[in-house]
Amino acid sequence: MNIEPVQRVLDGLGASYALIGAHAMAVRGYPRFTVDIDLLTSDERVLGESTWGGLRRAGAAVDPRRGDAEDPLGGVVHILLADGTDVDVVVSKWSWEAQVIERAEPVALAGTVIRVPRLGDLILLKLAAGGYMDLQDAAALLAIGDKERTIHDVQTYIDDVRPDVRALWRDLLASLER
Repeated sequence: MNIEPVQRVLDGLGASYALIGAHAMAVRGYPRFTVDIDLLTSDERVLGESTWGGLRRAGAAVDPRRGDAEDPLGGVVHILLADGTDVDVVVSKWSWEAQVIERAEPVALAGTVIRVPRLGDLILLKLAAGGYMDLQDAAALLAIGDKERTIHDVQTYIDDVRPDVRALWRDLLASLER
């Protein structure tokens, strides 16, 4: 996992970011295979073409795309580094997602230190994504570690997210009682 070139760009901007997706899930104890690496930021400057000039000069392909009004994301920057590392920098749209980034904890991983959301925050992100596999991932994440603490962590922040995410959380908790 060589994301240091992307980290250097984000750090140079002063952008807060965190590892999300399958790699973050693996750090928290639930390994799931994926090729790409996902980072979350609330800093829209990453969508600027000029932000990635240095990576392009180093042979990276960079494709920034701003989300529209219907998109649940503020945007995404797809980066394919010269060594084949595939990175998506996801731009959050909601203030609660920025808070997830701020609460993320630094973790040493593959020779670098990167912030990783707490288990409860990963569950919130998965519920907000809302796809079938995302909901399965949320249930799997809830099953690992200290379930009572994780439920408490999610409950602490659930009112900050969209109402549809709250309903999915209630459904997930109800499925545990069956």
